[in-house]
Amino acid sequence: MVFTGISRTFSTVGEEQYKTIGAFWDEMSAKFGLENLRGLGYNWTSTTIEYVIGLKEGAIDGADCTVQLPDEDWVTVTGKTAELSQMYNEIYQDGALRYEIETFDNDGSCEVRYLR
Repeated sequence: MVFTGISRTFSTVGEEQYKTIGAFWDEMSAKFGLENLRGLGYNWTSTTIEYVIGLKEGAIDGADCTVQLPDEDWVTVTGKTAELSQMYNEIYQDGALRYEIETFDNDGSCEVRYLR
């Protein structure tokens, strides 16, 4: 699977990424619509995460990053966006991730697909 989009690097210190990635989502949603987007987190370090937002279908204007992802062995978790932090606490109980793909809907639901 190929993931193409607009990339940024965010701090994970003090769980700062929830606020800053949320602002990135707000910016991109204003341009492309929330339900048309998906986000990819990868390349974690002890203090940062690389994050890419792209379209669910088609190419996004201004794309500056392409990531080749495995096609198989993804785990999917669904829930409410308001409970995203709690969802991740449960996901990370079993260890670090290699990749995560997030989608959000206007009704407040979300989906996280991840691969260890």
